[in-house]
Amino acid sequence: DTNGWYIWAGEELSGADDFFVPLHAAHIGEWCPLVEKFLGLPPGFRFLVTPEYADVWFDEALLKVE
Repeated sequence: DTNGWYIWAGEELSGADDFFVPLHAAHIGEWCPLVEKFLGLPPGFRFLVTPEYADVWFDEALLKVE
């Protein structure tokens, strides 16, 4: 029942209930300005970005809702 991006910043994914925290889009520029330009990508896209590197790719599996 959510809409939007899940942005993961780190090296290891956690299963903890509080691993992902909500962040209003108005604050993304303060939190991580590197990701701002990628948030307009259409559904099904992923991105990986660092200060020195950016990659964007389509992942059809993201569109499959089960």
